Amino acid sequence: MEPSRARPGSGPWNLRPVTRGDAPALARLELELFPDEAWSLEMVLEEITHPSRAYVAAVDEHGGVLGYAGIFVGGEAADVQTIGTVREGVGIGRALLAWCEERAREEGAEGLFLEVRRDNVRARELYERAGFAEIGVRRGYYRTPAGPVDAFVMHKPLPT
Repeated sequence: MEPSRARPGSGPWNLRPVTRGDAPALARLELELFPDEAWSLEMVLEEITHPSRAYVAAVDEHGGVLGYAGIFVGGEAADVQTIGTVREGVGIGRALLAWCEERAREEGAEGLFLEVRRDNVRARELYERAGFAEIGVRRGYYRTPAGPVDAFVMHKPLPT
């Protein structure tokens, strides 16, 4: 089975840096996880190779991508670009978020920001449990066939 086509199994997973070779798998995950605003293959490639970004993948025992996360660090602030996982409730999202926090701290950020869809209750709960607090709303930030959906802007201080 090709690593980019492996589907989640019941076995272990780990985190590793994203490579250009992961782009097709990430683009497929984008379509699966975020069908209304999925990044194209070209957008994924541009994002994961951008020098100011860092991306990590959660992979299963066969090398199949189960999830991914990306971060941008600009001085004292860092921004989670995306977190997505095809398996919920097994700790992948929590591990991806922890990686983002660790990377932000390593780069000297004092705070971590993210946006999350108003209707993505499970993700909001994950972020709140991790110490993020809502600091604002971006009206109509996400475009969907059913109409615009607001984004909550969340922040977590990263004490040194």
